[in-house]
Amino acid sequence: MLHKKVAFEGLNSCFNTWLREYRYPDGWKIAKFVILNKLKAGTPTCDQIRPISLLATHSKIFEKIVLERVKNWADANHIIPDEQSGFRPNCLLPTRVLSIFQEVENNFAANIPTLAIYVDYQKAYDNVWHMALIVKLFRLEMPLGLLEIVHSWLSDRKADVIVGDMRSKAFHLYTGLPQGSSLSPFLFIVFHSDLISCIGAHARHVFADDLNVLITPPTNKKLKPMLEYLEKEGTKVCNELAHYSKRWKQPINVAKTVIQLFIHRSHVLT
Repeated sequence: MLHKKVAFEGLNSCFNTWLREYRYPDGWKIAKFVILNKLKAGTPTCDQIRPISLLATHSKIFEKIVLERVKNWADANHIIPDEQSGFRPNCLLPTRVLSIFQEVENNFAANIPTLAIYVDYQKAYDNVWHMALIVKLFRLEMPLGLLEIVHSWLSDRKADVIVGDMRSKAFHLYTGLPQGSSLSPFLFIVFHSDLISCIGAHARHVFADDLNVLITPPTNKKLKPMLEYLEKEGTKVCNELAHYSKRWKQPINVAKTVIQLFIHRSHVLT
């Protein structure tokens, strides 16, 4: 019992010192990637492996302390939009799905077509550019002390890869948020908290890195003007998303990005 008390007091003292100095310990910035083969047999390609990131146990405790401070700042300043349902308590995927379904259903009842755009970001966590995240946090006016801790947490990140009995040399990481970290998911949605602002006034639904946009045209008795509106606005939204993706170096997974048109059957018959 005495040993546990001494260990707790030691960690408490270290955590307070690091928070006071706005820094994250260098020894906890090295991740070990264990590579698992997705195939049952044979040699996998790069797309057929699953890397598992192993981090220091005590680092996860410290990250939760930092996460609590980041959450308090984000909540107090209303950083996360209401449309974001990922990585937040009481905000679940079914909420987004039901909202999408209800809006399409309402348009069906009003005999109005709906254009749905579903966007998926390619390896979203792995492609977060460290300096872009710091720039955004600065623009969002994160307190400088907290920003320094996050910058220290991200900077000079390293990893080595373990495959079977073999282990690589450590290499630096300049993109990607640490896997297995409780801080990573929340910083990810903060990083993309401005994503919906480039979409305009259309309905937006976001769950982590998955985005849905619903475009509804002005009511018209004829189908053609409504479809022309959907085509014009859909093109504009896609161009804005492409610009956002290029600017912040967050590539879109084109293979999983889908556009869907909902039309009432009465329009099809005419």
